[in-house]
Amino acid sequence: MNYETILKRNERLKYLIQNKNTGTPEELAKKLNTSVSTVFRMVKALKNLGEPIVYSKIRKTYYYNNNM
Repeated sequence: MNYETILKRNERLKYLIQNKNTGTPEELAKKLNTSVSTVFRMVKALKNLGEPIVYSKIRKTYYYNNNM
């Protein structure tokens, strides 16, 4: 996979999180055309960079927790 593809996938992930439209990890994996384990790694990497990402079991989506 080339750098441009990875960059586009990460931007898409951030867009979906911002709009609270990721769905479950399984649904998000389909949207990003990747595996669920890759979704978890991508989210973890963003969290490690300081992004306040949380998952709502009720809404079934990732979102930015701006209250942190």
